[in-house]
Amino acid sequence: MNICGDTHTHTLICQHAFSTLLENVAQAKRLGHRFLAATEHGPAMDAAPIIWYHMNLPRFVPQVLDGVVVLRGCEANVLPDGTLDLPESVLEHLDWVIASMHGGIVPEGLTQEEYTNIWLKVVENPYVDCIGHLGQEKFKPDYPTVIRAFRDHNKVVEINASSHIVRQGCEENCRQIVRLCKEYKVPLVLSSDAHFAAAIGQVDWCIRLVEEEGYPEDLVLNGDYERFRQGVKKLRGVELPE
Repeated sequence: MNICGDTHTHTLICQHAFSTLLENVAQAKRLGHRFLAATEHGPAMDAAPIIWYHMNLPRFVPQVLDGVVVLRGCEANVLPDGTLDLPESVLEHLDWVIASMHGGIVPEGLTQEEYTNIWLKVVENPYVDCIGHLGQEKFKPDYPTVIRAFRDHNKVVEINASSHIVRQGCEENCRQIVRLCKEYKVPLVLSSDAHFAAAIGQVDWCIRLVEEEGYPEDLVLNGDYERFRQGVKKLRGVELPE
């Protein structure tokens, strides 16, 4: 199993990553990837770009750069009430929206039921395409409940290659997530969460996990470009180039 594009990457615009968008695109091209998702953090995170960045991204960045399709997207921060830190008026113009929980924004130490209820609110947002790094132990919801909700609301779940490096205790959680997504036929994407160009496409840990669990390859959206293109169109009608 391989991927044809990375669905979660960052640039130095967020001030804790180290490459430019053009450097990321160049790396994607070297890898032979068909697409790259540019998914900068929402403004609730320290040193993240301001809202004008997200507003201008689809206005000024072409959808194809040097032969690589660029998804003009974001990694929106989930807020404690289950809303996001970018308004729907901005999200609706982006190609790909990841919703993720981050420390310092969502409180740690809530109950599992409270984290579950936050996700159940998030899925009501029609502009959320993908659920980011769900395997975090410190924000652990009731997985069967939320994954059924992701299925019912047509959301994609991310398996994040950075999680086993920077998010302690995530591996068994991610394994459970893959098993449940297999059971409920929820599509996955395998992402690097790259903060440096050389990390783009480095998802070996994710591939090993889904293969060990026998997750169907045809449900890994970014395993094939046409599959991904049709999957994105099904989510909320975004048309990517053929």
